[in-house]
Amino acid sequence: MSATATGPRIIARQRPSSDAADARPSLLGRLAPGAVEAASGVLVALGFTWICTFIKVNPMQRVGQVSGLAALQLRFILAFVVLALLWWAASRWFSRPLALRTAAASLSGLATGLYAGGVAVALRGTVWPLNAKRGDSGQLQQWTGDILEGRPISSVYPPLFPHLLARWTDLLYPGQPGLGLKMLGLVLIALTGPAVYLAWRLLLPPLWALAIGVVPVFPIVHAAKPYVDVVLLVLIPVLARFTTSLLRSTGRSVRTALFTGAAYGLALALLFLWYSGWFVWSAPGMLAVMVVTLAKVWRQGKDAVLRAAALLGATAVVFLLVAGLYLQRLLAGSDTPDTYMYFDTNVDPAYFAMWQGDSPGVIANGAWPLPGELGGVGVFVLLLVVGVGAALWLGAALPVVQVAAFCMLGAFLMRYWFASHMERDQLVQLYPRTSAELLYCGIVLFGMACYLLSRRFAAGERTATAESSGRAVATPALRTGGAVLCALAFFFSMAGSSTIDRFMPANQGSWGSFAWFAHTTPLPDGTCPKFAPEGKCG
Repeated sequence: MSATATGPRIIARQRPSSDAADARPSLLGRLAPGAVEAASGVLVALGFTWICTFIKVNPMQRVGQVSGLAALQLRFILAFVVLALLWWAASRWFSRPLALRTAAASLSGLATGLYAGGVAVALRGTVWPLNAKRGDSGQLQQWTGDILEGRPISSVYPPLFPHLLARWTDLLYPGQPGLGLKMLGLVLIALTGPAVYLAWRLLLPPLWALAIGVVPVFPIVHAAKPYVDVVLLVLIPVLARFTTSLLRSTGRSVRTALFTGAAYGLALALLFLWYSGWFVWSAPGMLAVMVVTLAKVWRQGKDAVLRAAALLGATAVVFLLVAGLYLQRLLAGSDTPDTYMYFDTNVDPAYFAMWQGDSPGVIANGAWPLPGELGGVGVFVLLLVVGVGAALWLGAALPVVQVAAFCMLGAFLMRYWFASHMERDQLVQLYPRTSAELLYCGIVLFGMACYLLSRRFAAGERTATAESSGRAVATPALRTGGAVLCALAFFFSMAGSSTIDRFMPANQGSWGSFAWFAHTTPLPDGTCPKFAPEGKCG
């Protein structure tokens, strides 16, 4: 898993040498590999999800759930073997770099295709999405009808997803917003892996983008609201790339800086309109990152400041043009009180490694969080602590490390601020949602520590080989890539199965209740879903 880096920027590929300038490929030649890489992830994700819809089990019985989980794993292994053979053949006979990019993207799609396929198995026999017509699911279905009939919806809720759901339902499932939400949810879960992988490819080589980007999908993305969490997973690498662009403004013309800023403004505006909550929790950290970054740009001289100002100004203008009206409504409604206290609001606020929301299941009657081995801190959190320290030690100047570290610090400060006033004000203000950002930033910093250590080790190995008089034995790149892909596939299969199992129907007040309600809620025609217990709806 080797890569290159120059200064504060981590890059995914080598720059062409000056001798090869005349042989630089055409625009199509430069875009085609990326298009193939992106398409492979999307096709594998959707294709594997579709294959899983043919699993025939009764998800309301435990024996059916176990059979379904095993059927998912069987398909996953066979699909990975096929992908591995294709990657090996392409590496041997065609382009090894393109083969590795395609294999990593395909595995990202296979990972979340497994997740989506498992949710499809859990919902087999019902048209309802997870949680049926309850909670956020019911609200989205109501908004779908409102949008299609020209009625207004919430002015503070991010508008992009509800409007997409309405158009999706009107086009493919007219009159069935529940079915529309179910199918769109499966598509979004499946595409989360490729989307996050491609976002991290802005910064990292394929295998590292796969590891750092897709691994956090399973602990963070909630299948009942996948459109929410994907924004967090994409936002951190996009912000890191934006910071990198500011630092490297010197080498651009003003015109290029303006176009680059406009592209960032559009991307950030679309993410903001899709789900704005993560922008709120990330704001203090990003403000600190901007101060540090602009101070560095100032020291680069007048030209750097001018181009950075053009890039930053274009970003702000396009962002406000696209998302300004919603931002204004959001700020106007920022004083809306949130009084919803649930299981997670009674948990030690310093604990963020796992969360239960308002469906804790059997944990509600036991100790939570489980006491850790070292001063109450568990081994997993200790690994994150070590990773944070190592990343700051080895890569404090890297934008991605700065973004993750400052966003983590800012989220902690906001979390503790709201939690410390909870008794006085009797308000929650959504502070438990910072758990996802804290965990994600911790995983990112741990991953970056591993990345930076691997680069140091590789550099030391090359130096030792050059100075050695004996013959060095190097690990073949093909073998290294294959080993990493196999290890990640092993993790994705285990994590996917465990995550899916949590959503299998169960009437125990756990996450399984989301699928249970989907199987026990009467269908739009008044009948019960196929696998409703004893044919009766709840």
